[in-house]
Amino acid sequence: MMPEHSPLFTPALWEGSCFKILDETLLPWKVEYLTVNEPREAVQAVKEMKTRAFGQVLTFIYAAALVGKELRENNPKVLRERLDQLTEQFAQARPTFDFRGLSRFYSAWLRDVPAGTELGSWVVAKAVETAAQFVAARTERARRAAELLPSPCRLLTHCNISGELVAVGRACREMGKELYVTATETRPYLQGSRLTAWEVARAGIKVSVIPDCAIAQVMAIGKIDAVLVGADRCAQNGDIVNKVGTYPLALAAKAYGVPFLALVQDPGTLVSGSDVPIEERPAGELLTFRGRPVAPDGVGALYPAFDLTPASLISHLVGFDGAFTPEDFRQRFKAPPAAERSSQAEEQRLPLLYGVPKPSGYSYLAHGLKAGKIDTVLVPEMRPELRGAQVVTHELLRLGIRPTLISDNMMGTFFFRGRIERLYLFCLGFTPKGPEGICGSLLAAHLARAHRVPVELLESEGAEAVPLDSDVATFLGERVIPEGVAVRAIEKEVIPWALLTEQQAGGL
Repeated sequence: MMPEHSPLFTPALWEGSCFKILDETLLPWKVEYLTVNEPREAVQAVKEMKTRAFGQVLTFIYAAALVGKELRENNPKVLRERLDQLTEQFAQARPTFDFRGLSRFYSAWLRDVPAGTELGSWVVAKAVETAAQFVAARTERARRAAELLPSPCRLLTHCNISGELVAVGRACREMGKELYVTATETRPYLQGSRLTAWEVARAGIKVSVIPDCAIAQVMAIGKIDAVLVGADRCAQNGDIVNKVGTYPLALAAKAYGVPFLALVQDPGTLVSGSDVPIEERPAGELLTFRGRPVAPDGVGALYPAFDLTPASLISHLVGFDGAFTPEDFRQRFKAPPAAERSSQAEEQRLPLLYGVPKPSGYSYLAHGLKAGKIDTVLVPEMRPELRGAQVVTHELLRLGIRPTLISDNMMGTFFFRGRIERLYLFCLGFTPKGPEGICGSLLAAHLARAHRVPVELLESEGAEAVPLDSDVATFLGERVIPEGVAVRAIEKEVIPWALLTEQQAGGL
């Protein structure tokens, strides 16, 4: 029998005088809860990504209850000041998430206090009540999403939506709809492999995992019927901001005619997604995995934790009070259409390399880069084999070129922000239909076409050494997907010649 909810659906639980948080960094290897007794411990748990997504919401709400519990004087002004301080601490810990907007609940609690009420106890009671309302609202939102899905549905998802995908699966089952889930592994924290695959499999839903770079491949061969993601922020104009890698997923869905659905919340006063600050997390989180190096010494890294998906790529925004097209969403909030986005000229434009060059190809590349006075190049990891992280970066360092590593799901945001000046695409061979490349080549070509970035096709070299990871079941040789989760076979990709024709290049 399918469980009513995943443990991730309510990842923080009030215990009467404290609360506990499901430590998401330990899943699926260990199910363990952290006890939070003080507000500062709650902030630290969010900063360290012990909890994320809906867990951040509950942690923020329950941290206010701890402030109320610690209150020693029945003074509304003092309480307001402490809650304002708490809000700023959370906002500094993770600047993309809208903790300041979420603090409207604090304001409502203090505005509705009955005369003569003990403030601390009131805040605790309101926090518990608000958390329960959130849980109920998410159940209804999951049902709305399920209603929009076809039957049967091969659903592709990215990152992890805190148990709500299991709720969607339960609603689908009640509606007689058959659901099969494909999850991206979601680097660098592998939330897809560790969290989504784990919770979906234990709920009895068939699930497989793919590398982030395979999203265009599975859609191109007709294996996906719909895409469903969450949203850390949504704007009145229909834009969303979510885990990095969401934007290229939406772009590929648009290219292949696949509906793209996003679970959203009230946008508040946010008019456009471009107004949201994008959190840059420490490079070390990308360069190491459970204490082991992912790339050679000397390799730099960039880690934008979120990206912006324009409303033009979204089919439906599924909220707590209904499902809307982006047009309906804009009309609801009387928001203006999204302005045309321009690249950020103040940021350095860099070449991006995808594929594995031949030995002579490295020398050619180094000569061209040095002639252009370019001393660094963006290199995706190239999962599942990590050829980019472990082979290409090594050779570039040897030739005096400074590689900057990104995860495969970050390619989209660098194209979107105008950071890519050229794509060096290394191909395994050429066919009448188009060049062949490793997994991810098709996605890179789509991104270059959408952003009018020139593509230089170069000859690649076949793999020599056997990599630690031949598929997404492992990372650096360590198993990362739970039992009962399938792995979708990854194939070489053919890039249609039309996709590489400059005069057919389009924009967003």
